[in-house]
Amino acid sequence: MKYIFLFLTFLSVNIHAFESTNVQLLYSNSFNGNSFVFDTQDGKKTTLTLEHFRTFSLGDFFMFVDIADGKKFDNRDTDIYAEFAPRLSFSKILNQDLSFGIVKDISLATQLEKAFDRGDHYRAYLYGVGLDLDVPLFPVFSLNTYHKNDSINSDNTYQVTLVYLSEEYNGIHFEGFIDKTKRDFSTQNQVLYNFGHFFDLKDKLHAGVEWLYYNYDYQSARYKTSAVQGMIKYSF
Repeated sequence: MKYIFLFLTFLSVNIHAFESTNVQLLYSNSFNGNSFVFDTQDGKKTTLTLEHFRTFSLGDFFMFVDIADGKKFDNRDTDIYAEFAPRLSFSKILNQDLSFGIVKDISLATQLEKAFDRGDHYRAYLYGVGLDLDVPLFPVFSLNTYHKNDSINSDNTYQVTLVYLSEEYNGIHFEGFIDKTKRDFSTQNQVLYNFGHFFDLKDKLHAGVEWLYYNYDYQSARYKTSAVQGMIKYSF
């Protein structure tokens, strides 16, 4: 699995047709749940996120890196976490239109999750099938189903990931994702307003709020985070 992921990443980095990158700055003082993954001792956390998406001749590639500042329960001040997700489109590989019903395309989907500077050295490899769906008012609506293997849990699991981006209405749009495995549920949902036209930046500057929710079963205990963050997003 690792070598398939590396090969797809190599393809996506070297051959691309469209790309978009953005930087996000988020802050909240409501990370006061009991999750060791997201919560902090005083509830305060600032996160800098870099996101990148590109298409290439055989599929697409998405990645993000989170750098979070806030004192965790183990007294660490900084967390770095990243995900890399290359996909191969069967329509592009076969040069055929494989759409049917609301399904626009089918892909071989892979993903690497990696935590840095954590004592558990968390990493996970995922592979499965991705569906791009034709949903009214949503130019992006994808459903990926994975087999997941991580370095913390000895048993493998599944992961279902839903990603969405709505059209803009009166300067407002919605975007986010939902992840579900047999052990946890995670979702981050953003409501953003386009401030770019005030500064002659077109669609480059957005601001709004994000709701982060995380629920996790670990060693017969349940951990939960629910936090609302203010955010600014700049695309280039």
